[in-house]
This record gives sequence, C-alpha cells and structure tokens, in this order.
Amino acid sequence: MAGRGFMQWAANCRTVRLDVGVATSEIIVLGQTLCTDLSSITPESTVTFHTVVGHEGDITVSVKNESPEGMGKDGGVTKMVAYISVATHSSKIDDKEVNFLFVDKSGDTIGVATLRMTAFYMSLDVDCDRDGVVEKNNPNKGSWQWGPDGHGAILLVNNDCDDYLLEMDPEHKNSKIDGPFDLEDMSRMAVRVRGPETLPEDCRLRMWVRPDDKERLGIFNLSDIEMLDELGNKHIIGPKAGYLAQVSYDLMMVRRDEGETLFAVEGLKYPDKDFNGTLRIHLSLLKNVTVPVFEDTVIFRMAPWIMTPNTLEPIEAFTCQMKKSENLDFINDFKKVVEAAGIKVNIVPPYENRGDRWMQDEIELGYSELPGKKPMPVVLDSPRDRGLQKFPKGKLLGPDFGYVTRYDQNEFVNSLDSFGNLEVSPPVKVDGRTYPMGRILLGSAFPTTKYGRRMMRVVRDFLYAQQVQPPVELFSDWLGVGHIDEFMTFVPAAGGKGFRLLLASPSACYNLLRKLKNDGHGDVLCFEGKTRSGESAERSISDLLDDSNLKAESLQCQNDIDWNRDVMKRELGLDEGDIIDLPQLFQLEDGKGAGAYFPDMVNMIVLGKQLGIPKPFGPMIDGACAFETNVRSLLEPLGLTCHFVNDWDSYHLLLGEVHCGSNTRRKPFDFKWWNMKF
Repeated sequence: MAGRGFMQWAANCRTVRLDVGVATSEIIVLGQTLCTDLSSITPESTVTFHTVVGHEGDITVSVKNESPEGMGKDGGVTKMVAYISVATHSSKIDDKEVNFLFVDKSGDTIGVATLRMTAFYMSLDVDCDRDGVVEKNNPNKGSWQWGPDGHGAILLVNNDCDDYLLEMDPEHKNSKIDGPFDLEDMSRMAVRVRGPETLPEDCRLRMWVRPDDKERLGIFNLSDIEMLDELGNKHIIGPKAGYLAQVSYDLMMVRRDEGETLFAVEGLKYPDKDFNGTLRIHLSLLKNVTVPVFEDTVIFRMAPWIMTPNTLEPIEAFTCQMKKSENLDFINDFKKVVEAAGIKVNIVPPYENRGDRWMQDEIELGYSELPGKKPMPVVLDSPRDRGLQKFPKGKLLGPDFGYVTRYDQNEFVNSLDSFGNLEVSPPVKVDGRTYPMGRILLGSAFPTTKYGRRMMRVVRDFLYAQQVQPPVELFSDWLGVGHIDEFMTFVPAAGGKGFRLLLASPSACYNLLRKLKNDGHGDVLCFEGKTRSGESAERSISDLLDDSNLKAESLQCQNDIDWNRDVMKRELGLDEGDIIDLPQLFQLEDGKGAGAYFPDMVNMIVLGKQLGIPKPFGPMIDGACAFETNVRSLLEPLGLTCHFVNDWDSYHLLLGEVHCGSNTRRKPFDFKWWNMKF
C-alpha cells in the first residue's frame, strides 16, 4: 500500500487521458502532477513497457500499481498509473515530452503513447506576511490568520478623495485611479508567469471573484503602459466593470524579464452584517475556455474602521461658532484648553454649521490602517443630518481623509443615533481576554424592554462587524437626550490601568452638599447670577437639600447610572478603584427623561492631560467654587489639569455641554489591529 506522503502527492494531481499512437498535448503548472491510467490503453499482448523521457532530470515519472485499499494484489483490479511532474518551465509550446512504449514478449514495441507538455510557472501573489512587500508564492496566501505571528493580506477601504477637481465623493464611489496618491491607498497584487510567450490556443488565464465580492473590491491592471489610459485606469473587476455580472478578466500574456503583471486592489466596503471582511481573488488557467486546469487563490481582509479613546494623544479639536457670537464665552474658554494642550483648533463658522452647534453628535473620528503605510483618518457620519450635515463630507473628506456613513431610510432617526451616544474605552483586559484597542460603548434602551429608543440597526451592525473593538451596550434611554456622554467618560491616569472611568453621581453631590451645610455654608447660593427658563436659577445649599422632588429624581438617576456602572465593571474588567464619581444632580425634563440640573461636569473634552470641564457655577466657598474644588481634588492628583468652560447659556440650557459641542481627532494606536488574538 502506498505511503502517506505519496497519497498526499497523488491527491494533488490532475488526470489526463493518453492513447496509443497519439501525441497528446497538455499544459502543466509547476508544482502540479499529471496522472494517467496506463492500464486502460495497454495493448493486449503487452508484457512490459518502457518510459522514454526527454530533458532528463527535469521530468519525473513515477509508475504505481494501485488496487483497492486493503485488498492486496488479488483483491480486485490493479491499475497501472503514471504520475508525471516537471521541474522547470517551458520555453516554447510542447517542448517537454514523455513516451510510454508498450513491448510484447518478443521484445517488439507494439504501441507508443506520447505526452507533450507545456510547463508554466504561475502564481497569484500578495503581501501575505504584512511587511508592505508582495512576496513570491507565500504558502499562506490562501488563508488569513490573526495575531503577531499571523498572516494574510489586507485591503483598505479607499474612501478618501484624492481627486483634485474636488468632487467631494469618496474614491470608492468611482471606478478609476485619481492619480498617484490614490494608488497609495491600494494594496498591490501580482500575477507572476514564466513560460512561453503565449498560452496554447485553447487556454485562457482568468482572474475572478465571487459575484457578491465584485461589489466589495475593485482591481486595476497597472502593468500594461500602452493600455493604461484605456484599461489600466478603470476597474477590470468591480461593480462598474462591464456588465453587472462581469467578474473576470482574461489576462494578456506579455513577455517581461520578471514575467510579472502588477495590479492594484482597493476596498469598497467595510465589514458589515452581511460581510465578514474576507475576500478571495482567484487566478484560473482554463482549457477549452471553461475547464479549469489550475487555480491559485489569495485572501484579503478589509481593514476595519477603528475608534480612538480619550487616552490617545489629541491632534486637533473642533467646535462651532454660532451667529451673533452667542457662544463667544464658550469659544474663548475652549480655545484656552486647546492652547494648553498644544494642538490645532478648528472653529466651524456659522455659514458651515448652519446653526448646529452639536459637533460631537454629527461625527465620530476614527481611522483605518494598512501594513507599511500611514494610517488614514476616517470620519463616521451619523444619521442625524441636521445643520452640520454637509460638514464631514464638505470639509473633512479629502486626500488621506476618508468618509463613511450608515443610514436606513426606512428607520426613524432618533436622538440615540447621535454620536454623543457613541464612545470607546481605553485598552482593557477582562477575564483573561485582552482588548488592546478597547471596546465600543453605545447607549440603548433597557435590554429587557420591547420598546424604547435604540441606535439605528444599520449603525449598530456596522460597529459590531468591525470586530477589533467588540461593542458593549449601555442603558441611556432614561435620559431625555439619551447619550452616554451625559453620565460617563474616561481620562488618562498614571499607574493602574492607565485611565479612570468618571461617572456622574447624584449621591456624591448630595454628600458634598451635606458636608458644606454641616460646615456652616447652608445659606450660600449655587448658580449665582444664572437663569433658567427666564427665571433666576439661584438656590441655596439648604434649598437644594430640602427639595424632595429633585432628590427623588436624582437618586432614581443614580440607580440607572449604577446599573451601567456594574455593566462596565463586568464588561471592561474594572473595579471600584478604577472609577471616580463626580458630583451631579439630574431632573426630569417634562416627562421626556432626565437631564443635568446644572452643567454636567462629566461631559468634558479630554485633550491629553488637559480637561475642558463644564463650569458648574457651584457655591462659592472661600472664594472658590466648591464643586470645582471637589473635582480638582479628585482629578489633579492624577496629573490632570482642570479648565472650567462656561457653557451655561450656549449649551447647558439647550441640554448639552462641552463634549456635546466639540470633537477631537486623535493619533492612532501604536498597536496594529491585525495583531489581535481571537
């Protein structure tokens, strides 16, 4: 019985048919084995046979007598099977020959079966080892594996805009190359062929993908300079390549020193509910136009969209300037925070924001990355589409700045679709599993309720499909606006896990107010000089403590926050030492859910060690706001600097705060997403 090694070798062969008195031409690819059943063509008077091989040392012929496994020589029909392989490619058609001579008992040759072969080296190659270089015939190119020792090629969704005519549409919306910078966003692929200058007349070399995948990638032929304008600047495979079902392209056999045809591959769609991110590209050698005699396959994975947590270094901050300078105090305070952080500030003027001040709600700034190339920032545009609707595509989309959105016109847009309701944790470790890029956090209705507001399904599906930051859903529907940034944020901190979770806390606020009253400050006013709904907002410490309705509403909110506290402790691997409670009161907003009773200090902008915190206008004790003093005592020992930003009139009274009215682009992770372990 044949050994295991031989059986594996034989299983990788291709059957060919020979006949006595006939010269049969076949094509063979290096690494392939041809097998033929000699028993079926052996003349009756044959007693033996000989093999005559041209190119000794180049062609290997092995003849095996094969019978049903376990039956022995007498257990059934025994077949004589020849296995043929070659070591080098051909220089012309049919230049490799094997003759099988059948001999009778007199020693005479009574028949000859001839096999003439044209041998090619063929390989479809990609950057499988993720070093930015397309290597030759990597044995792992047909699979994809996560981890630092993993392998597999990667595609970037080409959703920036390198068109200097400024069409303001992402590149993946067209099927052409918009100059050399556009090519930088694409992965390289090569077809390497060595052999005769042309294929046999009945053969074709074809590249193809599954019909569904032609909507997810585009392939350009970069090699044929003479055809570049006509062909190389358009998809040869992709959604607009020819007819809708056109997913293949017959490659031209062009003689080159390296025998190499270069391609550029661009991603068109991120992973999503119906797409796990992996794509297969096939190279098939076809005989008689349709019969495959050889196939090579490579696998790409689409680079995910990645969010950046507050612990990453900021690059630039955004906010809006409103008409008639109505938020001038806010702008001035905001600029001071950004200046202290040493980064760029972008003030979006009224004619661009069109009266929409909620920058955080419109966009989430993230990035995507290919091996060996600079990460590309990518803005995720929310479905809310109010005054800032045109800002992300009109002002952010451009060279090396991508754009993506998700929207379902059949689903009603609600407040939870705004991206104040979308955050990401710093890197965490939970029950032995590491999340080196953190976990996405998004607000939703209580998990056991059938009703309530939730983020639009297509957005949630998109976030879950990115894989590298597995989402955690929190309960935020108890809030009138319904955004998780109203009760939580993260700040960097030395030691421990490298960060702290900050939570708004009515209990902490009441503890502070009681202490102040016990210290003899019960008559001191809070919110001095401020108004709400046209009336004075001033209240003494004692008055706040005696307001039973406010206390009941705030403590109910504390229960909701505590539920989320427990979820984050469990899902992010936190303990109480990782959490800091900031004083805050909440009230019900006309039956529409809860809102902050005074500026919500947890709704801050985090720029490295500089914090832009809503100014609470708390009671002035010894010349300082007691609320500010308390927050400083909690955060400044962590190496953080607290700046208090006046947003009372321009944001707080409109049910938002500093974080709601700003946004931050941050540096990408040093950690590479493809090194994650699953």
